[in-house]
Amino acid sequence: MCDLCQKAKNIPEYGKLMEKMLEEDKSRIEFSKKLAPEFKTLGSSLFSSMSWPTKLIYPMFDARAADAVPNNYFQNIVLGEERLGNGFAHGAMRALFFAGKRLIVFSKTVHFRDGQEFFTSFVLLHLETDEYKSSIDMNGIKISADIEKPMLNLVTGKSERKKIAFSFLHSPVNGKIVSKEQVTQSARFKEVYGKYAGGAAVKAGSVDMEGYAVTVPHFAPHPYLLQLHKQFDYEENRKFQEKGVDEYLRAHLGK
Repeated sequence: MCDLCQKAKNIPEYGKLMEKMLEEDKSRIEFSKKLAPEFKTLGSSLFSSMSWPTKLIYPMFDARAADAVPNNYFQNIVLGEERLGNGFAHGAMRALFFAGKRLIVFSKTVHFRDGQEFFTSFVLLHLETDEYKSSIDMNGIKISADIEKPMLNLVTGKSERKKIAFSFLHSPVNGKIVSKEQVTQSARFKEVYGKYAGGAAVKAGSVDMEGYAVTVPHFAPHPYLLQLHKQFDYEENRKFQEKGVDEYLRAHLGK
């Protein structure tokens, strides 16, 4: 077990946040099942290859797009023949983490109906070491898979074989991180984000927690990690991003 994994299991506040997420997800799943007769796509987009519900207390890292904006926030993943939504929302994530030697991918997209949250997609996927590929070179760390596995349909309760494909990249972030102040003043920022609803102000709001933006595809510490960054021995969120992510990935990939 790497040092970060050990800390995650020994920090009570992190465990409580993960328990809170699990309870919220259980509620979203139940509401999704209730809506499934009306929204037929839900019956083909909520799957787990692991027992569900399950308690997960591991450090998680979101696969973020470069220059993430609310409607293009996460890197892509394909379930069956459908590319899952990659927009930002409360409760959404597209995380990667390791449980022992297993790689776990946890992807969720969330919407509202009648004041309640439900999942438009949910994928909890475990991969053994021979079921995914990884590489580390000057372009960064790449983790990918293109596999068909039996998975539990969380709407119907039946097992199905589902194809899942992704290719996540963690590019070197040194020199590719800009502060919130730089972001909001940048001409490039205004050009890239000005076309979105709310313009620059929306993007500025999305970097409030981190205090910075990353201009390349990358893994980012999940917000729960950042909330407790000092307990994980990082004085600043940015240090967690610059140093912690790379160290975590290399420790588990053995490269």
